[in-house]
Amino acid sequence: MKKNNLEFFLEIYTEEIPARLINDLCRQLENNFTKLLNERDINFDKVESMSTPMRLVIFVNGLSDKSKDKKLEIWGPPENIAISEKKELLKPAKSYMEKNNINEKQILIREKNGMKYLYCEKVVKGTSNKENLKDITINSLKNIKNKKFMKWGGVNFEFIRPIRNIYANFNKKFLKINFSNIPSINIIKGHRFSEKAKKNILNFNEYKKFLKSSDVILNFKDRREKIINEIKKIEEKNHFHVNPDKDLIDHVANLTEYPKVLIGNFDKNFLSIPKEVINSIMKNHQKYFSVFSSPKMNKLMPSFIFVAGSPYLNKRKVIEGNEKVLAARLNDGKFFFDEDMKVGLKNIGKKINSITFIEGIGNYGDKSERIKDLANFINIKLDLGINKNDIDEASLLCKADLASQMVFEFPELQGVMGEYYYLKNNKSVAKSINEHYLPKTRDDDLPFSNLSKLISISDKFDTISSAFHMNLLPTGSSDPYGLRRCCIGIIRIVEKLGINLDLIEILNESFSNIEKRVNKNNKESLNRVKLFFAERIKNYYAEDGFSINILNSVLHNLNSLDLIKIKKKISIIKKLDGSNELLKVTEVFKRLKNITKNNSNNKVNEKLFVNDFEREIHSEINQINEQFINNPSKKESEEFLKKIILSSSVLANFFDNVMVMDKDEDIKNNRLNLLTDFKNLISEFANFSEL
Repeated sequence: MKKNNLEFFLEIYTEEIPARLINDLCRQLENNFTKLLNERDINFDKVESMSTPMRLVIFVNGLSDKSKDKKLEIWGPPENIAISEKKELLKPAKSYMEKNNINEKQILIREKNGMKYLYCEKVVKGTSNKENLKDITINSLKNIKNKKFMKWGGVNFEFIRPIRNIYANFNKKFLKINFSNIPSINIIKGHRFSEKAKKNILNFNEYKKFLKSSDVILNFKDRREKIINEIKKIEEKNHFHVNPDKDLIDHVANLTEYPKVLIGNFDKNFLSIPKEVINSIMKNHQKYFSVFSSPKMNKLMPSFIFVAGSPYLNKRKVIEGNEKVLAARLNDGKFFFDEDMKVGLKNIGKKINSITFIEGIGNYGDKSERIKDLANFINIKLDLGINKNDIDEASLLCKADLASQMVFEFPELQGVMGEYYYLKNNKSVAKSINEHYLPKTRDDDLPFSNLSKLISISDKFDTISSAFHMNLLPTGSSDPYGLRRCCIGIIRIVEKLGINLDLIEILNESFSNIEKRVNKNNKESLNRVKLFFAERIKNYYAEDGFSINILNSVLHNLNSLDLIKIKKKISIIKKLDGSNELLKVTEVFKRLKNITKNNSNNKVNEKLFVNDFEREIHSEINQINEQFINNPSKKESEEFLKKIILSSSVLANFFDNVMVMDKDEDIKNNRLNLLTDFKNLISEFANFSEL
């Protein structure tokens, strides 16, 4: 009898894996393992994955010693071509037997779809899970993907770091994995500084106990929790507040197998440089946590929290070493800040003409000029009333700090440093230099002032237009210029402004600004970018709970993309979504669209009307024109939708009583034109055939 409670565990022991990749590699290994177990019909209860910077671990329980037996139904060729009238097996039958390793006695005749075929039922016995698990381990490793993988030594296999041992254990016995000259020995090592090792481990519990005794915390969540708890204790003891940075906590939890939280200090004179510089150096370059005097996190203290990599090292020496490293980085930061302040932002900005923005489009000086032109265009278009001198100044300086020593060394501080360097010259312009990069994510803060909002959307429009003009389009996995992020930023800012702005008109102007300077038209890319914007708008509102059908119905026309109108229309349609009234409109409109699909003419001759149904349709058209089309403020109103709903009854009545395709060619064409005119009017609100 087969056992069904067996366990398997696997440890891939490596050189230190980069912290940012560990969780993804662990997930991939678990997914690959689960998929292959299922593909091979191997019963199991669960697959668990765990990881540290030096090991990826899989645990599977509820296994049996063999995979499941499989009953196969093997259909062969039709009987009439496989067996002769004399009941002799012909070539197709012999090929069928040879291919499936069956004999003549196993062949049956079965009927399918009115024809008789050769047929065989065959039971394939389950295979040894000991061998299956070896093979699954190898293929699970092979199927882990990452662009940073490398080869090492004489191993003909790529991985993120050299693998030093593959340990596998099934049913309390070590399994040797023969894979690409990678060592597979019956030994588990503890923390690299503990010098502990253990052979002949029997089960997963024993494995975990050994690791715990040698200061290895196998579970990422446990390491994370340990760090959080130790930070809280330090906060309580020292009466200060540590920046609760979730991303940084997640990162440092993958830097060591046994985290130990320590506190260090730095010279308080460094507090004279901007806190953003100190925070950036600590977080992005040293993986330290900033310390503040209050929960508001606005006043830095000359201390820092960090996670040590080992409990075996001298604590005092570790702290002193980290303090020296931080002091050197802060010295660099102070030097760059002081030097940039001496030069001034305007002088620094003169250097951006030597920094390429996009090859073929120009440098950042060119980009700043285009931002200025577009910002002034939008300001006039929307009647925002922003001072032109402020617009020009903000546009020409918004990228200036890219040429500063500080931003060259710490790119993540672009915009932030520009504000500091220009604060004494013009506060509102200085603020816009920083804020024009916002929002950086969907949930990020928006620029505060209208000047900042204007420079932000002008910059983002230019980035999108420039990339599309050079056919540098985002793909499913790659968006190097952050075009999706730029698009979402524009949508959010325009929403916040609450002003009718046709994005298509701004895109046309942005493309025109580029074409004037590069002397090259690219209408195909302009059409692509319009479609790109429409898709981003759909995705944005889909995340807010609007159905794709409603979004498709409203965003069917790429001649205009006015977010305020779009939001109003989709909200109105959503109110009636699923109602009988809207279903009726949808059905009638689909019929209307099908009938008129090959007709674009909407010129109607009333003299050719032969019945009241035609006249009633024509009357509806005139009413809609007078009440809504000639009154732009009502074109996306709930009142318009209700009028369309009422009109659908008139249209349905027409279809029930009038033969559109009349024998008289003139009457037929006039009716098609009448219906096309009606379709065009209704489409001003939405394409109801999409609902």
